Amino acid sequence: MTVPLIDLSAGNAASQAQAIDAALRESGFFALVGHGVPQPVFDAAFGASHRFFALADSDKRRWHIDGWAERAPKTPLAASPPQGGAQGLGRPGTLLKRGFDPIGWQSLDVGMPPDVKESFYTGNTSYGPNQWPDEALVPGFRAACEAYSAAMQQVALRLMALFAQGLGMAPHAFDGYMRDPICTTRLLHYPPQPAQAAPGQIGCGAHTDWGALTLLAQDDAGGLQVQRADGSWLDVQPLPGALVVNTGDMMPRWTNDRWRSTMHRVINQHSGRDRWSIAYFFDLDAEARIAPLPCCIGPGNPARYEPVTAGEHLIEMYKRTTVAA
Repeated sequence: MTVPLIDLSAGNAASQAQAIDAALRESGFFALVGHGVPQPVFDAAFGASHRFFALADSDKRRWHIDGWAERAPKTPLAASPPQGGAQGLGRPGTLLKRGFDPIGWQSLDVGMPPDVKESFYTGNTSYGPNQWPDEALVPGFRAACEAYSAAMQQVALRLMALFAQGLGMAPHAFDGYMRDPICTTRLLHYPPQPAQAAPGQIGCGAHTDWGALTLLAQDDAGGLQVQRADGSWLDVQPLPGALVVNTGDMMPRWTNDRWRSTMHRVINQHSGRDRWSIAYFFDLDAEARIAPLPCCIGPGNPARYEPVTAGEHLIEMYKRTTVAA
């Protein structure tokens, strides 16, 4: 492995939290095993992804992400009452879109050519409805995606408790920020890298993730790279059964730069071969007010960030990286 390996079935919570803190200080990434998610859950989700992306493009576009607005609530969803670190700002029903986005729809490396990938978004319905392909066309798709998302949420909640302990706080310190977190599952398909790709056009452009944490399952094709402090790129080799975990931009804000949100990218390096992965983004309540934690500031280490809500930040990043309307 090229990033730290953490096993949730070994040691105790204190040792796991310490190892997580060290990994997030150093690289912002680690590989996770012992997470307890059964292999059939992964197999079903990847199978559903393969079946959907094998459809004709005209069929996939029936669930195009830009059609999501027609199904989304036309009025804001009710705001949650303030609690913990959250404030009741109201949550827009159009916070994040769901459905199929084709190749060329997004450029995560802003200003570079569009990414050579296609994907399908699903999320928790308190922030808007999902688009589900017809059961007759893609049997078992919805059930597989919902089971996968539920399993990933349990892993994410377990990690958030360890994150709190890694910062010297109680395991449930973040509960007030996670009463109804924005959770997004993204099925990803990277076709073979085109021979005539534009200069700088790759599977997924260099970027940081936006929220609290990401859980990534990937096949054995490889291609994920993490940027070192010196600007060079480190290959993250796939490990069977492991999830790749990284922190997004919310964590430097929260930890006052104690933890990193690290630049990464994907290059489909195998000629003629497809690459498959599933990313699960755990991004806190839309109304959660993110500001440097008291344990991460002090004399000689003042707060470096102004407060922002999780929802406001995610909307801004979504708009910034979308190429096609």
